[in-house]
Amino acid sequence: MHDSIEGAPMETTLTVRLSERESAALKKLSKATGKSRSEIVREAIRNETFRARLTSLRAKLLPRARAAGWLTEDDIFREMS
Repeated sequence: MHDSIEGAPMETTLTVRLSERESAALKKLSKATGKSRSEIVREAIRNETFRARLTSLRAKLLPRARAAGWLTEDDIFREMS
């Protein structure tokens, strides 16, 4: 079996306990999107991993941006223009 987005073989099975409400929401989302419950969960993990990486990068870069005088997006656009 292959992940439809990444193309990598599936190697791990994870069992997740969901509340009745979470399970119903996942089933409803699956039906509405035409995606399997597994694909929705994999997508959520990828999204959260990406979000965590962005947060980490922001924490590292924010002091440098402030030191350069970049406090807003307008500051960055002004310097790049």
